[in-house]
Amino acid sequence: MLFFNIMHIRHRKILDILLRDGEFSIKRGALELGVTEMTLRRDLRELEKEKQLLQVKGGATFFPVGYFPDGINENANEKFCMSRALANRILPAETLFIGTGSTAFVFASYLARLRNRRMTVVTHSLAVATALYRSSCRVIMLGGELRPSSLDLTGAVAEKNLREYHVEYLVTSCDGALSEYGFYTSDPGLANLEKNMIAVADKVAVIAASKKFAKPALTLFASCDDVDLVVSDSDLSDRDCANLRERNIEVIKAE
Repeated sequence: MLFFNIMHIRHRKILDILLRDGEFSIKRGALELGVTEMTLRRDLRELEKEKQLLQVKGGATFFPVGYFPDGINENANEKFCMSRALANRILPAETLFIGTGSTAFVFASYLARLRNRRMTVVTHSLAVATALYRSSCRVIMLGGELRPSSLDLTGAVAEKNLREYHVEYLVTSCDGALSEYGFYTSDPGLANLEKNMIAVADKVAVIAASKKFAKPALTLFASCDDVDLVVSDSDLSDRDCANLRERNIEVIKAE
């Protein structure tokens, strides 16, 4: 029994490294986990049988069960650290709405690894739903019109469906932000849905890299008054932190 527990813990660590780095290297993994490369190859075979990952030369990558959003491998470690910090802060929430984008996908993927966490996730993102496939989460998809630029659903049907739900936390991201004013998206249609998401959530958490600040996009979807929590990376400036906190927003800088 002890052997299986150790193996299960190691499998979890392998999946966390894959999510953190965007890939898994047998050589680096052996050093980080303190086991032999032969042991890791055996672990990867087991995880591939469970469709948790796909073996490639020298390691493993994500199992191709569906669509992965653009930018999934860009700053993967940063997104993983922010996702872990956000999960540590808001769990054990029982109901979440998760928005769209590569950072939301990584957050959903992180939740999927928490096998002992049972929660209900509402989303309009096919990528987020894919990330939560075979997890312990109950997943509810909104209807709507498929966006041409991204595999998520927006429009009147999505907005109407959304009114039927209530969640503890909305977890969303942004294309740009100004710490004095709020959070922006480049898609006006998505902005309208985001505003409706805010209306059905008790609290709103925005997960966004520091580079998104001081760079607004086309449409404001959330003012600072709408947001309760911002999770960013360690490079978020002191000025932006101070501006957000002055507006009663909790700020977490993920190390």
